[in-house]
Amino acid sequence: MKSTGLEVVLARQAWKSCVGGVAQRAGGFSALVQRCIRSGIAALSLTLTLCATSVLAQTPQINSVQFTGSAGNYSFTLQGRGFGSPTVAVPFRGDVANFRIADSAQVGHAEWGYTGDANVLTYESWSDSAIAVSGFGGQPCDSVTIAVWNAASHNAGTWGGNVPCSVSPPQITSVQLSGTGAGLQIIVHGTGFGSAPANMPAAGTAGDLNYFWFLDFRSHCGASSSLFEAGFERWGGSPDPVTLHYESWSNDQIVVSGFGGTYGTGCAVYQTGDPIAIVVYNSQDTADSEAQTAWGGPAGAGIAISVMDLTTAKSILSGTTIPAGDQFQVTVTGAPQFNCAGQFVVTALGAAGAPPSALVQVVPFIIGPAVGAASASGGVLTSSGAPGDENDWKISASCNGSNTNSFAFTQFEFLSAVQ
Repeated sequence: MKSTGLEVVLARQAWKSCVGGVAQRAGGFSALVQRCIRSGIAALSLTLTLCATSVLAQTPQINSVQFTGSAGNYSFTLQGRGFGSPTVAVPFRGDVANFRIADSAQVGHAEWGYTGDANVLTYESWSDSAIAVSGFGGQPCDSVTIAVWNAASHNAGTWGGNVPCSVSPPQITSVQLSGTGAGLQIIVHGTGFGSAPANMPAAGTAGDLNYFWFLDFRSHCGASSSLFEAGFERWGGSPDPVTLHYESWSNDQIVVSGFGGTYGTGCAVYQTGDPIAIVVYNSQDTADSEAQTAWGGPAGAGIAISVMDLTTAKSILSGTTIPAGDQFQVTVTGAPQFNCAGQFVVTALGAAGAPPSALVQVVPFIIGPAVGAASASGGVLTSSGAPGDENDWKISASCNGSNTNSFAFTQFEFLSAVQ
C-alpha cells in the first residue's frame, strides 16, 4: 500500500500550520492541540504509517541461522522476515542474484550461491520468513557472512557468525555505529581479537589490515545487490582501495573512526541503515584459515548521532575530549528509506548545588521520505569545563517507526576540558 502525493502535501501543510500556530499562540495551547490533531497530525501520522509499513515489511531481517551436516557439506536454514519471494522455482541448484554466503576462512574463492560464483548452492525452499539451503562447503569454526535481498523492494539483510565447532573462536558481542558518511565510527565489542596488530596504521592515517573486514551491502546505488568493502588487506590478495582509520585495538574492543582511500567514488558510500557485515581475525593469525568471527547487522529503522565541532570544523568522535569553549552541534540521521518520529536529548554535568545531570537540549523530530528530511539538528551549543574539572556530554536519541516492533535507539558521549 502506498501513500499518494496528495496525502504527503496535506500532511506537510498541516504540520506547518501546527508549527506556525505554536509560534503565534503560546497562550492558546489547548485549542491549538485540538486544531493540530484534527487538521494535521492525523494526516501526517497516516502518511508515515502508510509509507513506513510498505517499506519495512519488505526489508529482510535474519533472526537466526541453523547449520546441519558436516565439514565440506553443510545445510542451513535462515529464520526471519521480509525475504520476499524466490526469483527461481525451488528447489533449484545454481546461483541467484539475491542471495550469497561467504566463508572468511577461504578468501578469494569463498562465495557460494550468488550470480557468477563457481560454488553453487541448492535452494531447497524459500518463503518470506524462512530460506533452506544445502551444499555449502564450509569447515567447522569458519566465520561466514550471509546477505539476502528482497527481490521486490531491493532492500537487504545480513547475518554473520561461525559454523558450529568444538572450540571457542573469537566472538563479536555487539557493534556500535555513530556518525555518517566518511566519518562513520564503528566500535566492535567482543572477545578473542588479540592485541593491537604491529602494522596497524598510525593515528590520523587510514589503511588496510589482514584482521578486519568491513562489508556494506547497500541498495541505494541503483543495483539490488551492490557491495563495497573496506579496510581489508586480503591475506596477500589485492587490498581494499577503500581504507579505514583504525583508532584502537584490544582483545575485547576495536575502534574505527572513518573511511579513507577511495571512499566516496562510485558507489563506495555508506548511509545510515545500510545492511553491513564485519569480519574480525585474531591479530596473531598468520593465515585466513585461523581464528576468526563475523557479525551482520539488519537494515532496520536505524538512526545515528553525529556531532560537529564548529570551532575546528571537525567531527567529534564518541569517547574523545574537546577543548572547553568549542561550539558544537548535534545531528541525528535516519536510514533514508524509513520514516520515524522521536527526539534526542543532550545532558551535561550540573553546576555545584544543581542536579548531577542537567538537561541542556531536547529536540523532537520527524524524519523520513514522508517529510522530505533524513536528518534533524539542534541549535549550536558551547562546551564548558574548568581546570581539573571536565564536563561530560551525553546524547541519547530514540525514534519510533510505524511498523510493529520498529524502534531505534542510539547514544553518544564526549568530554570537554580546559586544555
